[in-house]
Amino acid sequence: MQLICYRYHALLTAIMMLIVAFFLSGIGWAVDAAAKDDAYHYMANGVDDQLYNEWWYFDVADNDSQLQLVYLLSDPDNMSSARKIQVQAVAMQDDRPHAMGQHHSRGYGGDRNTPMFDIDKSGFSTEEEPNLRVWGEVEDSATGDPIRWDLVYQPTARPWYAIPVQAHIGHLKGDWMKWLVYMPSAQVTGTLTIGNMTKSLQGTGYHEHAWGRFALSDPQITRASVSVPLDNFSLAFAEISGEQRVAFLGIEKDGKSIAFRDMQIKINYSNYAFDNEIAAVFPDAYHVEADNGDYSLDLMVNVQKSAATTLDYQPPLPSVLIFQQVSILRGTLKSKFGEQFTFQKQGFSGFTMPRLHPIFGRIKTSSNFTIIARNERTGQEKMARVASHGFYSLDASFPDYLANRTSPWVAEGDRVNLEMSRGPGNANSTTVAILSINLSEERQEVNLGSSLFPDTKELK
Repeated sequence: MQLICYRYHALLTAIMMLIVAFFLSGIGWAVDAAAKDDAYHYMANGVDDQLYNEWWYFDVADNDSQLQLVYLLSDPDNMSSARKIQVQAVAMQDDRPHAMGQHHSRGYGGDRNTPMFDIDKSGFSTEEEPNLRVWGEVEDSATGDPIRWDLVYQPTARPWYAIPVQAHIGHLKGDWMKWLVYMPSAQVTGTLTIGNMTKSLQGTGYHEHAWGRFALSDPQITRASVSVPLDNFSLAFAEISGEQRVAFLGIEKDGKSIAFRDMQIKINYSNYAFDNEIAAVFPDAYHVEADNGDYSLDLMVNVQKSAATTLDYQPPLPSVLIFQQVSILRGTLKSKFGEQFTFQKQGFSGFTMPRLHPIFGRIKTSSNFTIIARNERTGQEKMARVASHGFYSLDASFPDYLANRTSPWVAEGDRVNLEMSRGPGNANSTTVAILSINLSEERQEVNLGSSLFPDTKELK
């Protein structure tokens, strides 16, 4: 009996090693995807149902207009009393303010066998498979004008699973996510209406779908996608940072599928920008290097337009801050046999992070500094992100919330020392401001002097 069990275990181990080896080989997708995979997946099972999240993301670009859409289902049975059933739209047009809004609902409809989901006046469904019709309406948060869309997505590249098996992506034990790139590239036709102006769209689009049981405000997610239909080329990339790092990058070129995973992918954030509306710093330029032994990729992502949206939760649980972006993706794909393909094309990107009580400001000096915030009560330290032009920001993380679900990172009345140095770990760091935390304010601003190390000031 022991011998049989041993042989069975050895066989299973061998099979798993073959699957992993194939998945990491870089040639082809490990798991094919079908229309049913893009359907609604939620089924209550009594295990962390309050952590269930599912979203469908669509984008389209047509010359000077870009549209990004998210259909979100979070905690469908409202077990946490913080359920989110909503549609989000961000429309960007050259030389015009962004039009963006959200619609919240109490109900939804879905099909577990075909791509079909609806939230009130918005939704998507199969139209002459494999095409999808995508429609909806939200109200512009700035003007109150309606934003409406009615589009047809016709895929021009095969679907593939970016995360085919349940992957641990956050800091909660047992959390998981799957991620499907259902339309790496698509021809998109239809209309976009903002206020009383309707524009016909005929552009290039992309569609992905993710679901699982995890805290929405937990992982940091960086993602980007681009396609060049005339060159039969499409690319999708994401890095998910939680307790462990999950990364994927998939390419289809001339019908050939090329995959990079996790440690085969490196990312270096080379520049940051500051969004004054929500007082946060985000990466607006980064370099991605990927190598799977058969192919290598050198990719630069430069953000051209950015709009920040939030999914709000009741403090002390962090909210979710989402940057929806239009970017230029420039790169070179090389094979080990010397083949080479270079591209430069407008695409889309995004950055997701938690938000609770940001501390932000500007360093009024041209020198490069590291900013460390230290809570006098707890001794906990945080390093700020510093953007170009000297703006900085820092905030609580989801692990801070798990460590103290009453007062993550700071509590009312805490004193936070802001220290500056010329580099991480510099022994010559100097306290330049002391901030008294006031949680009744949404955010707190501290500008850090105009000389090298000004006299310490205390702010309330």
